[in-house]
Amino acid sequence: MLRSAVEAPRARSWAAAIGTAVAVSSLPAHVQARADLTDITILGWSLHNVRFGARVAPDYMGSNDYRLFPSGSINFARRGTQPGFGAPDDGAGLGLIGDSRWSAGLVGRLRGPRESDGDLRGFDKVDWAAEGGVFAAYWPRDWLRLRGELRRGVGGHTAWIADAGADIVWREGGLVASLGPRLTWADDAFARTYFAVDPAEAARSPFDIAPYAPDGPALAAGVTASAEFPLNRHWNLVAAARYRRGLGDIADSPIVADLGSPDQFSASLSVRYMLGR
Repeated sequence: MLRSAVEAPRARSWAAAIGTAVAVSSLPAHVQARADLTDITILGWSLHNVRFGARVAPDYMGSNDYRLFPSGSINFARRGTQPGFGAPDDGAGLGLIGDSRWSAGLVGRLRGPRESDGDLRGFDKVDWAAEGGVFAAYWPRDWLRLRGELRRGVGGHTAWIADAGADIVWREGGLVASLGPRLTWADDAFARTYFAVDPAEAARSPFDIAPYAPDGPALAAGVTASAEFPLNRHWNLVAAARYRRGLGDIADSPIVADLGSPDQFSASLSVRYMLGR
């Protein structure tokens, strides 16, 4: 499955996903049959579904202030096949090898910018970052999925990041629910980019914080849960929740310890439009 994830604040992509779903769903049935977007195939991949909704998440990594963001994804599948299970925090993946039991391929994520405002007044801005790499997934049981990602950033940061997780997947009728632990490791370049406080930033901050130089990697652990339920032939309701706790040098940073919190929560509610049914 080719999965392109769109998380806040990518408002233009979110609007495009909404426009696609609304345009398709508003067509008469006989027109949809002739203008089925799943007939558009690129290198054997066809558009399968689009998802759009809203997400509540921290203003930035380590923040204890929360904002509402748009959320969505565009999902492709091999012609004539159905996409497999995907957790809400999976990167956008392109499976290149494998079968229903295991798979591996390319993966990518976009990490939003960190602005110099609010609690971070006086801090240097961190730009958008694109992260690309590889993933591998394995199903030791029909109800258990193991997945890992290794990515390298460009743009806002140039660090290595690794994500590992497991998902217990429960299927009952049309309902698909999942729950599983997560562990994230990022090298010291990532910790310096997002959690260091240099002397100039400390002096400019109005909150009387001390300079801080992390000397180790960034670590976080948590859990992700999701549930998806069909409303009718074309529409599914999707809910997800996520908790992460920053560990080690992340938790010790003044950005987290003084201005924010090591406990990070997020939740989303969205709808998925299934094409070609």
